[in-house]
Amino acid sequence: MNRKLPLPILAIALAILACNIQTGSITSPAPVITTMDTAVPSVTTTSTPGQTVTATDVGGLTLDMLRNGTYFAPAYEKTVTLVNGAYSENSSGGYNVQMLDVYAFGDLNGDGIEDAAIILVENDGGSGQFVSLIVIYDSGGSPVQAGQSTLGDRVQVNSMNISTGVIHLDMLVQAPNDPMCCPSLAEKQSYWMISGHLWLMRVTTTSSGTERTITVNSPANWAGVTSPFSVTGDVSISPFENTLAYRIFLPDETKVNESSLLVSSAGMGTPGTFSQTINLTMAGITGPVIIQFVDESAADGSTLAMGSVLVIVH
Repeated sequence: MNRKLPLPILAIALAILACNIQTGSITSPAPVITTMDTAVPSVTTTSTPGQTVTATDVGGLTLDMLRNGTYFAPAYEKTVTLVNGAYSENSSGGYNVQMLDVYAFGDLNGDGIEDAAIILVENDGGSGQFVSLIVIYDSGGSPVQAGQSTLGDRVQVNSMNISTGVIHLDMLVQAPNDPMCCPSLAEKQSYWMISGHLWLMRVTTTSSGTERTITVNSPANWAGVTSPFSVTGDVSISPFENTLAYRIFLPDETKVNESSLLVSSAGMGTPGTFSQTINLTMAGITGPVIIQFVDESAADGSTLAMGSVLVIVH
């Protein structure tokens, strides 16, 4: 459900975004952030936060442009130029990159022009197939890479779409007992572009027909808060030992803090609720802050579920 920010909150948010984020000796540039709501973030213009923008670009990025673009491939940290969706350092093997036939178009930076997301797979002659998500902005009709994230070795990306500024992936990843070749755990991931960085904001996994989710109920995304403030939410399945991890970040990926909290539930595996007080006063932090809540697998430390919220700290 989309919520429009009241004008006073909008004015405060815009004023904060015009300044630098400061925490101790750390100073980062004023972020350019797309306004988003809790469940389905909304791409907006700078004039009306909360208003969904319909992409207006007709002759912008094309599939042919994407299949012949130049990209930073993050698994091996190499810059490559694809030709018809492929790159190889030599004809006899070695390092190569393939663009999968899984891609999506949609506005990701709120300018009303369609951007794109693609999947690259890197291999260096071994069995590993390292899969990455690449975000491409339409810059005056030309593709420009804006962000990237590694997804894993031999994970399977079944589909991808861009909806109201959010990249959604439907995947299969390795469960704890899966061989690397054969992922079987159904996973969904959601990514936002925030301050020029690609952020994983939500993860759900489904096993035996049951989806494991973490939902932040309060505050809403982009709400203005004053330290200390409480974050509340619920989980569809309580985690191991009823414990969630949580992490606090600035939009430039600076980690402010990480710790754990207890979920209140009838027992492990049942639905539960959580509440955590966040106090950033001593750190002197104001402006946008991202708080992630993570259910980590006791078997291998992988992420079973993640829920996040982005707030503006006054």
